[in-house]
Amino acid sequence: MSDERQAIPPQRTPYGRRKELREDGRGPGRGKSPWPYHDETYYNRPALKSGHWGGLIGSYYFVGGVAGAAQLIATIADAAGASQNRAVVRASRYLAFAGVLVSPVLLIADLHTPRRFYNMLRIVRPTSPMSIGSWTLTVFGTSSGLAAVGEALDQFAGLPAGRAVARWAGVPAALAGAVMATYTGVLTSATSVPLWAAVPRGLPPLFGVSAATSACAALHLVAEATGAAPEAAQRLERLTIGLGAAQLVLLAGVERAWRRRGVGEPLASGRLGRLYRGGAVGLGTLAPLAIQVVQQATGRRSRGATILAAAASLAGIYIEKAALVFAGHESAQRPKDYFRFTQPNGAAGDADSTRPPAQAGGQAR
Repeated sequence: MSDERQAIPPQRTPYGRRKELREDGRGPGRGKSPWPYHDETYYNRPALKSGHWGGLIGSYYFVGGVAGAAQLIATIADAAGASQNRAVVRASRYLAFAGVLVSPVLLIADLHTPRRFYNMLRIVRPTSPMSIGSWTLTVFGTSSGLAAVGEALDQFAGLPAGRAVARWAGVPAALAGAVMATYTGVLTSATSVPLWAAVPRGLPPLFGVSAATSACAALHLVAEATGAAPEAAQRLERLTIGLGAAQLVLLAGVERAWRRRGVGEPLASGRLGRLYRGGAVGLGTLAPLAIQVVQQATGRRSRGATILAAAASLAGIYIEKAALVFAGHESAQRPKDYFRFTQPNGAAGDADSTRPPAQAGGQAR
């Protein structure tokens, strides 16, 4: 039996700390890699315990992302200064405020004990995505509320000071909104679940772009319902096309990383796989993108087609968030995925590698 083992550099964990292996491969320290993994499990029992996240967290991801991206769109459109953007700015700030009212309810309901949210605000821990997210939601809610009140004073009471309040409050709201749209991707990937932890650099931008896409879809519906200026609707459509193309690229990158790490099976087959393909990719991305590209290319806009594309985008992105949450639970129940994923440098399952001694791991009988 050969004693040759591959040397590996220190690795960065999803939490940002570096981990090293001793020469025997059994703990911290510099040295050689452990024996390669050969699909052994302990009677096929899961190595992880599934979390309790469900529909509430999937809904929180969706609603919080829409609210955060809408506030960012409002601030950018307001800074552009065009009079045609006023309807979009107001709709975005009201939409963000509506999301602020719903998001804490979903989050606190998932915590089961309301005071847990208050307890998270007693400290600030920069290394904890949960702590950063709690404070982000608080800052975002306060500033978005001020911006919405300012817009209402300007629109209904005709007070110029209201617009100034909305504009100044919109700046911190937009910054917090950008974090709101992406931090959930960081929070999800900072776990031991293989499907989530395998893409720590892929989930945050994917969550951010899908949040912006869904916010644009919601604004499309508002614009069609209120009769916004055609110029504003066209700008929204061009922005949505760019975001849809970026979402396709990011989805392809995340799926490629899942295949490379061998953890993508929960979203590649079965009911969740069909839901993900048909909902997140087909309904939420490809179908709306095709409709909008055709309308831009022909220069002919159809109100019905615009509403259909916006509704499909919202439904598909919600399915994307929910499918990722539930697929994570299935991933945690797959011990082979977890053991393969935890191998340094992907050194798992090499058929020609020297097998470890029998006592090195529990093999299913």
